[in-house]
Order: sequence, then structure tokens, then C-alpha cells
Amino acid sequence: MNKLFRGIMPALVTPFDSEGRLKARSAEAIIKYELAAGVDGFYVNGATGEGLFLSEKTRMDMIETALAACAGRVKLINHVGAVDTLQALRLAKHSAEVGCDAISSLVPNYIAAYTTEQILDYYRRLHGESGLPVLVYCTHLAGSAPYEFMKRVMEVEGVIGCKYTLPDYYSMHRITELNGGDINVINGPDEMLICGLVMGADGGIGSTYNLMPDRFLRLFRAYSEGRLEEARQIQFGINKVVSVLLSHGVIAAVKETLNRMGFDAGSVAYPGRTFSKADSDAFIAELRQSGYEI
Repeated sequence: MNKLFRGIMPALVTPFDSEGRLKARSAEAIIKYELAAGVDGFYVNGATGEGLFLSEKTRMDMIETALAACAGRVKLINHVGAVDTLQALRLAKHSAEVGCDAISSLVPNYIAAYTTEQILDYYRRLHGESGLPVLVYCTHLAGSAPYEFMKRVMEVEGVIGCKYTLPDYYSMHRITELNGGDINVINGPDEMLICGLVMGADGGIGSTYNLMPDRFLRLFRAYSEGRLEEARQIQFGINKVVSVLLSHGVIAAVKETLNRMGFDAGSVAYPGRTFSKADSDAFIAELRQSGYEI
């Protein structure tokens, strides 16, 4: 069975200092906050975690810290995609050595004109290096149509499905029917979680789950129990907050909110946005107007 992951899984931010070194205690504190809310797992070192901008060591430190903090309570997916694909292979092997439940990756260096066969071989090697289930990060597919791409990649041994971060929900539904329906499809866009669930997603992975795990958990529970209108209203409330976060740069805004909540999440990788005191105060005022309590 390929459906290994279900429910609400924050795409963790990575707290790091000005030299790019992991702030392990800060990461532990954020993880414990999410666990206390009842989340079902974590997606580590992805786009929200700024994995592509961090050193190999920092990424290894982050997944090891997350695994230790979780202590087997929930499942972890480690995103290993890297501009240097040899680094991705090393990260895949390391993921298996430290006990991850699965790995994930963007299409390799998606600005390059790799052929479909070359991309399939990349995912084949990721599984070969790790022996772990592989969840494709389905976004920026090098010009390929989502359904046709996933139809081919599901032929690769070890690939169990995808993190689907695209707005085309017709294609998502078609993907959920691949392999006789034995495929793990996780929704990506936070503001459209309910759309993904309606179209067959098994759960969600998202940036703003770091700040609103309780809301996303309530939405998932309401939908799962057939209370669609309640789930819709929760999504609409979430989206008011998401709109503010998007307007300030979502990862920078999520980190700044965590900072104001008492977590030392730091700022995003250079040259990303940093908040002055005045900027931060104005942002938090907007956040409160959207219905987010801080």
C-alpha cells in the first residue's frame, strides 16, 4: 500500500543564524508546539524550510533534530532536492541512516532541460540510495503536464505519490486514480486545502500550518466527518490570515510571526526580507485584523 501519509503535516521552517547554522533549540521548540496541537507529521527541508538555500550539514542537522524531537510520535518526510543532484543523493542516503519515514524531492534542477527519462532515473536513484518511499514534489515540472508526468513517475519503484502544489485540481483528481487509486497524494496550497480534500487528497502539507495547526486540524476533521459547510467556513477564515501572510512574503511572515510568539525562528536566507520593528508592528496589526490571535 502506498498511502503512508494522511492528515495535517506542517512544512517546517528552519531556524538558522546569520551563518546558516541551525538553531536546534528553536527548531525543537517549534516542533513541540506543533506536536502539542496534534499534527500528523512533518515535511522537513522543503521550500518553507529553505532547504535549497542551506548547507548540506544544516539540512542534516535539521532532520536529525526533528527526528529526535518527534521521538517516533509522528512520521517525517525529508525533502532532499538540491541544485547539486549528487548532494540530493547523499541527503537521501543520510535520511535512511537516521530513520526518516520517506523522502521527497523537486524535479532535479527544474530550470535545466532534462528529459523525462533523465528525471525518472533521478527518482529511481533517490530510492536506490535510500531504500525509502519517495514522494515527488509536484510543482515546476519542467513543462510536463501533471497527470502525464505522475503517470510515468509512478512506474518508478519506490515512488508512492506526490506533494501536489499546483492549482489544477482536475489533474490532481486524475492523479489520485493512478495505480488503481493506490497512490499517496498530499495537497500543497494552504489556501485550497479543502479543494484538495474534495478532489481526493489524503491530507495537506503547508507553510502556514506552522502558525495555525489547530485550524487546519479542525478543517481536516470536519471534512473527514462529512461536515462540509463547517470545513468551508474554517478554510475561509484561514484564507483571511493567509492573504496577509502572502502580502508580506509567506516564509518571512511565518518566521516573523513565530518570533513574535516567542520562538527564535530568525529570518529568511539572504537576501530575503527582514522586518524592522515598525514593519513588524504594522504586519502584526494586519494579522490581528485578519482574525489571527497573537
